[in-house]
Amino acid sequence: MIEKNKYVPRVNQIDAIFLNKDIARLIRDNLLENLQAISPVLFIKIQPELDLLIQSAIWFGSVGKRCSTFGQQLLVLAYDAEKLTVSRLVLHFALTVLPGYVKSWEERRLTRRVEWFSQMISWAENSALVLNILNYFRFLKTGRKPTLIDFLLGLDYISLRNNQRRDIGYKYLTRELLWGGFMEILGLVLPIINFRKLKRLLKSWTFGGLSGKKFESGGSSKVELLSPKMTVGSTCTFCGERPTLPHHMGCGHIYCYYCLSANILTDASFNCSVCGATCPENGIQCV
Repeated sequence: MIEKNKYVPRVNQIDAIFLNKDIARLIRDNLLENLQAISPVLFIKIQPELDLLIQSAIWFGSVGKRCSTFGQQLLVLAYDAEKLTVSRLVLHFALTVLPGYVKSWEERRLTRRVEWFSQMISWAENSALVLNILNYFRFLKTGRKPTLIDFLLGLDYISLRNNQRRDIGYKYLTRELLWGGFMEILGLVLPIINFRKLKRLLKSWTFGGLSGKKFESGGSSKVELLSPKMTVGSTCTFCGERPTLPHHMGCGHIYCYYCLSANILTDASFNCSVCGATCPENGIQCV
């Protein structure tokens, strides 16, 4: 027989609660969506009863049958069966399933709104919200009975893992640490890389060198100087847009001032992408 472990980490208990909500929402949404597609008119008329039926089926298939919710079962947890008597089971069903039906019934079934009944429901909701908050702080201190219903009924979670407190996924942690370290390295290295120079070198290697009026003489590069002509249809050689503060390097091709100066500042060997001209000694010039 498996020994009961009454110690359950707080995070496991909270995880079980969130899993319960997600599982119930998935089952409910899937079933109600299919029923609504079959007969929208009938769906609207009997939606409160459908919600009650689905919530009841979920409760009887989990707590009523195995003394544990579906979320608890996924985490190998359960309620302490010694404390889960028949009377407590009935109260647990009434407190978890019926309040939602009563509220839905009041909103959809009453043809004339009863003021005192609506106020009573609103008062009960607000009171439950305040008590839930207070119980949550108590749970953080004691680590027992995470929900208000569990506290009112005196129900405790137990672990069925034979004193195994919590599984640690070392593979997951290792993967996260590796990715975290890799992202930090990228954050340090990327600002250092000169992408403009890499782009120029890659283009040179890909297309077999720069084409244009480039001559080699005595180990130096000389480019035939041309006077640039600014026209209505002129565009920046680098960005392809209308030149902003048009400048040139003496080769006849026009650049935006910011495109040209940024490339030269980041890459001292930058040359014209069309003809291969380099920046002259007297620097770039305005058109």
